[in-house]
Amino acid sequence: MHLGLLKIACFKNYKEASISFHPKFNILTGFNGMGKTNVLDAVYYLCLGKSFFNAQERFTVSHSTDYFRVSGIFKEESDEQCQIVVKYAAAGRKEIEADGVKLQKIAELVGLHQCVFVAPEDIIQLIEGSEERRNFINATISQFDKSYLEALLKYHKLLKQRNAYLKSSLEGHRIDRQYLESLTHAMTESANLIFSSRTQFESLFNPVFKELYATISGNKEEVDIAYTSCMHEGDISGIWQQTLETDIRTGRTSQGIHRDDLDFLMSGHPLRHFASQGQLKSFVLALKLSQYKILEQFSGKKPVLLLDDIFDKLDYQRVGHLLKLLSESFFGQILITDTEEDRVSGLLEKMDLDYRKFYVHEGVIKESD
Repeated sequence: MHLGLLKIACFKNYKEASISFHPKFNILTGFNGMGKTNVLDAVYYLCLGKSFFNAQERFTVSHSTDYFRVSGIFKEESDEQCQIVVKYAAAGRKEIEADGVKLQKIAELVGLHQCVFVAPEDIIQLIEGSEERRNFINATISQFDKSYLEALLKYHKLLKQRNAYLKSSLEGHRIDRQYLESLTHAMTESANLIFSSRTQFESLFNPVFKELYATISGNKEEVDIAYTSCMHEGDISGIWQQTLETDIRTGRTSQGIHRDDLDFLMSGHPLRHFASQGQLKSFVLALKLSQYKILEQFSGKKPVLLLDDIFDKLDYQRVGHLLKLLSESFFGQILITDTEEDRVSGLLEKMDLDYRKFYVHEGVIKESD
């Protein structure tokens, strides 16, 4: 599967653009702030129905307008095609269509066409933020397991209700413990499914991750990932019963799968305390490429790989290992942004690989020779 044609209108700094992509390597060059990353974000919209960067659509429209439209034609190896359209108007709401059929919710889009986005922000966000690490797990499993996505949405909806009800006790409202128990009970089934899926994900993901990190780093360091959850300690119903008084006193749900995390380790030590910038970037790249492999394994389709400014802080040897890895037939379509016009194309030419290159300047895209 690859994205053949992308069209964008009034999207961030683009008034209008149409791009025909190569099925394998695509390079977008230009100075920082010209709109290279915005092209990748438009592709992300087509796969997941939202921006990789901004939670609110109003930050995505062009400054001079109040709407945007992103459309793309995905082509399968069987020559079948599928058109996805995402459009937003400030006066209305976001609408998503697949082959002309309006989707009722974003969950219907997730998994149709998969992508993996690797951005410079990933290093800080994934290394420092537990929420981002949970989002990483969720974004991976949700793209191939609809039951997981449904359980996740249900759990967080009930969690929001439970927290709101707990908070009301701090404002002097009397707690109806029977109602609180019913909310807690309703969360249990979803929590169990999510925990089971995440546990399975850890066992499948870790071997793939370790192998890819070794390839990128040249077997320089040992790495590991450990999934941590309060549910490793016992049944979630019992845990919530034990923490009930604390939850009432503090006005929030103190334990649950919404506090799960991933521990990142290098040579048995916490990654962020011992790793260099190059090692951190190699670690995150291995994470995202492992995400790619897991998605391909379960869906049978090759996701679109979006690599934003990946060469910064990587030494020449690691860059060589990475490009050699990406050139393998296992990986499908790849979009790469770079500030240096000939760096990526020069390396690909040395490897005798085909590519298509685009030059981006102030929201205008031109294909280069």
